Amino acid sequence: MNSRTQQGYLLLADISGYTSFLTEAELDHAREIIADLLEVITARLRSLVTIAKLEGDAVFTYRAVFFPRFAILKPFARPILRMLY
Repeated sequence: MNSRTQQGYLLLADISGYTSFLTEAELDHAREIIADLLEVITARLRSLVTIAKLEGDAVFTYRAVFFPRFAILKPFARPILRMLY
């Protein structure tokens, strides 16, 4: 195991309204829709970050990279925000 400290960024993409959607929609269809949506999210994020875990309605990702100033982070964050919103 590598115990070296790394710097980077974490991103948690979470589907808003997940619980209410599951309770209001037919369960079989709701699960299929959520699975399809998570598949699209992970496919788009995969080129920008490492997918660490899928949990329910969330995609946990990271990017081990050092940005010495926040301004350098903008080009990295902009495509992610554009894709999610």
